[in-house]
Amino acid sequence: MIAHNFMKKPLIRLLKGVVNTLPKSVKQLLADLSGLTAWYRKNLNQHYFESYNFDSSARTSTYQDWCLKQSAHTEHSDPQVAIACVINASTANRLEKLPDSLNSISNGSIQPSLVLVNADSELKPQVLNLVGQCLCPSITWAFADQTENVVEQALYCCFINAGDRLAADAFAQLQYEVTQHPNSSVIYADHDYLNQHGERYLPQFKPAWNLDLQLTTHYVSNAGFWLLGCEELEGVLSATDNLDNILYNLTVERALNGKSDISHTAKMLFHFDGNPTSHNLEALNLSSANLASLGLSAGAVTFSNGCFNISWPLPADKPLVSLIIPTKNALKLVKSCINSILEKTDYDNFEILLVDNQSDEPASLKYFERLSHHPKIRVIKYDAPFNYSAINNFAVEQASGEIIALVNNDIEVIDDNWLSEMVSHALRPSVGCVGAKLFYSDNTIQHAGVIIGYGGVAGHAHKHFPMHHSGYMNRLQAVQNFSAVTAACLVVKKDIYHQVGGLNEQDLTVAFNDVDFCLKVQAAGYRNVWTPYARLYHHESVSRGSDQSGAKLKRFEAEIDFMKNTWKTDIQPDPAYNPNLTLKREDFGLPE
Repeated sequence: MIAHNFMKKPLIRLLKGVVNTLPKSVKQLLADLSGLTAWYRKNLNQHYFESYNFDSSARTSTYQDWCLKQSAHTEHSDPQVAIACVINASTANRLEKLPDSLNSISNGSIQPSLVLVNADSELKPQVLNLVGQCLCPSITWAFADQTENVVEQALYCCFINAGDRLAADAFAQLQYEVTQHPNSSVIYADHDYLNQHGERYLPQFKPAWNLDLQLTTHYVSNAGFWLLGCEELEGVLSATDNLDNILYNLTVERALNGKSDISHTAKMLFHFDGNPTSHNLEALNLSSANLASLGLSAGAVTFSNGCFNISWPLPADKPLVSLIIPTKNALKLVKSCINSILEKTDYDNFEILLVDNQSDEPASLKYFERLSHHPKIRVIKYDAPFNYSAINNFAVEQASGEIIALVNNDIEVIDDNWLSEMVSHALRPSVGCVGAKLFYSDNTIQHAGVIIGYGGVAGHAHKHFPMHHSGYMNRLQAVQNFSAVTAACLVVKKDIYHQVGGLNEQDLTVAFNDVDFCLKVQAAGYRNVWTPYARLYHHESVSRGSDQSGAKLKRFEAEIDFMKNTWKTDIQPDPAYNPNLTLKREDFGLPE
């Protein structure tokens, strides 16, 4: 296996280089050979997954190389932010590692205002000795149960276990973030882990604030600073055994009350001792207050595959959903698509609008005629050249439902609950577009959210990963927010569709119209949601063909220019992605 991979990667790079030098006409000929392109996709892209498997030694080595290139320098002035660092050294095992934490604090470019150490009574003499040896004498410190005379104002507090280390510029970076985001009551950072040799691994490069990802994974974790008043801090310190749950709920509460902001710094400021299993995510639970704010019952949240699955309620009177499926001929694809919808959809209040775009094959026309007599199906004619945006806008105007579902004709349903799941999110306040988890026919990921900036415009997160892979930071298993989702299967309220003007039928007739639409929805103040619990196959662009020749290529290049000029997709960071990660591959890897 090692020898095979050693030879395979150079050969893959060589073959890709050869293909890239071919004339466009030859590339087009090769692209039209479906068997060859399927092999190329599976084998030439699969090596990215092999090389960047998240727990592989290769990825760890790449990360350690990245660490060596990073600068810890942060511009800062004299301390202006009150900061407290709370260290949990409550057991003898933790106490042994306390010097590591104290030294990292003392060696920082800025020291905190206060260090609080949580320790059992019998361990306090040892703590006193270690603090005297390791903590800079100028730093004020106290035991966590003796804060009466040392906590006199609100503080930005971080909470670590003995053995965890802070980056040298952690507090300086906090100061900088507070000056940039003065209304933030939570400022979280990226973090990694320390193995038994003290080497850094498993980096957690996080997105900007992502409410749904926090609800389902607590991705913020303890790697952050929480602005706490005196009484709030005392409450947290009195329940440190439940600290993970307190910070999980406190972060969600701050987000839901809307009185302050939650900010992210894409800096690796926390180095946690051990591995992710030391934080028991399953033990977390949303507080009754947060459940009430979200409109959820206590039984709505379950835990599976390393994250929370929240069952958002559907009303007793379910709204009508209009499924819009454009097609030109493509009998086999359309038949498979519609049969799977009719046979595998547990949400019963829907209609199908099959939009016939100048079909001319007798077999297809005969099938469409038969479909027109089905009580749930309407066949409508769009007699103009192919324009994906215009076709869907035309159909939306004839749709009876208050919920719109854009569905490609090459979609095939896997799970019965797909539409119920997507509609339940679409009905949530402040949610805009809802996307599904889509697979190629070979059971690899086709769509799990769209990342803005891939290739200068946009691409699919985790593309070609195996069906059951958990993804980076478990993101293939978790409901979360993305800037965009694909319209191959997209659900949205009709009111929102109209509010943002629908799809752009002037500038984006074929490509990127869904990305543009989602970005308009996001700009209007809505959160776009991707769910892994709505699973379908997507035989991508089978009926439309390639964009790599002649007029199609010219049109495609114009659509790219529109996206770059309108949305700055080549320079504007995607909030759902971390700026430290590559934009050349769709695998959440580091730049090469």
